[in-house]
Amino acid sequence: MTVREYTPLVDDICSRIASRNEVERLLDYLLGFAGNDKILLLYRRVCRHYFQIYPDSIAWYIMEYRNEYDRESLIGTEYEYLLHEDEEDYDENESDTD
Repeated sequence: MTVREYTPLVDDICSRIASRNEVERLLDYLLGFAGNDKILLLYRRVCRHYFQIYPDSIAWYIMEYRNEYDRESLIGTEYEYLLHEDEEDYDENESDTD
């Protein structure tokens, strides 16, 4: 059902040059469902369409996707530290409860 809802939105936003805020809002919604392969295709389509227009924003959304859904792709890269952020947050919470 989500794919049917988001496909027309992606078609529309990729048929024109939307504002950065509009693109980011759509990517925020899609990111929540990007574990679904069909939604991931929509997410990637928006990222590809807008990468040259809003490179900083799109790079951030790509990293968010990787950090959330494809963590193994970060191993051996300069972004490997992102894999350990959750552990650091957990350690901080543990020390707060002691």
